[in-house]
Amino acid sequence: MSAQKEKLIEERLLVTLRSNPQVLKIENSTSDAANVADLLCCREEPEVVHDNSDWNPHPKLMQDLIGNMIPDIVLRSRASRENRVYIEVKDSEPLRYRAEDSQVVRYFLHLLATTRKTPVKGQADIRRAILLCAPSVWFERDANAKKWNHFREYFLGLSKAFDITLGELHADSF
Repeated sequence: MSAQKEKLIEERLLVTLRSNPQVLKIENSTSDAANVADLLCCREEPEVVHDNSDWNPHPKLMQDLIGNMIPDIVLRSRASRENRVYIEVKDSEPLRYRAEDSQVVRYFLHLLATTRKTPVKGQADIRRAILLCAPSVWFERDANAKKWNHFREYFLGLSKAFDITLGELHADSF
């Protein structure tokens, strides 16, 4: 049942992303990005990769970390062809793996290793981000909050140094 609810959240998120990304407010953002439209600074419509192994153009890279994992939604830049935003969607299930190597930690490291902080000279590009989308109550549960807050605390410095936004999309707000 949780998987079905998660798919419903993903579908609502995709519709809102395509029609009105300003509505997708980023809670607890580690940057000045207040909503998803702020990440799409170049106003380019990104290529959306949804639950598809095509998200990873480097399948042999970082096998121990990524393996066969697939983020729920990836926003790929049409300008640089880089995956710039990874969105993991949860309904009630916790993040997989332990706090120190959770899904979001693995996605962060992959994003950091496969993208550039500064876009190609002269081209505007989508800002980089790792976003977790879940109902507000998900973030309040101790088991969920522990892994998510561990990630935010330990990767805050790197996220600021390399201009990668970390943030929450509360599924009950859109």
